[in-house]
Amino acid sequence: MQSENCIFCRDVLGKRHAVFVFENDRVAAFMDIAPVEPGHCLVIPKRHFRDILDIDYEDYLEVHRVTKMLTPAVVRAVNADGVNIGQNNGASANQRVFHYHVHIIPRFIDREILWGRKVVLQRDLEDVAESIKSQLNNPNLGKIILK
Repeated sequence: MQSENCIFCRDVLGKRHAVFVFENDRVAAFMDIAPVEPGHCLVIPKRHFRDILDIDYEDYLEVHRVTKMLTPAVVRAVNADGVNIGQNNGASANQRVFHYHVHIIPRFIDREILWGRKVVLQRDLEDVAESIKSQLNNPNLGKIILK
């Protein structure tokens, strides 16, 4: 079940505009095209659900399982000191794309926490995505202490 009006269903899952870091039969994870910080990824269910009130339990669990699996890879790939895991529901909560998704946002001690976004080059997204993917095979992946 996908929505033609949803940019994630149409452009991301339709493989038109996305740099993927992980994909399975239920979930896709890709680089945010306007990242808050380098390494900012999104994890989405492949089926269209508007928000947390709409998503079914199995897809919810898989999105969050993949988020937990990817987070250490993202942290290592960009040498982050911390990470924000975010999920917004409704326009009043700053949800901009109405397809359930989770943000993985790396954070750095020497940078002020800002929520502004900037568009980056496709090549830069691809480079970070490759680094994240390579970390998924790291046997010490889960052994990270955040600062």
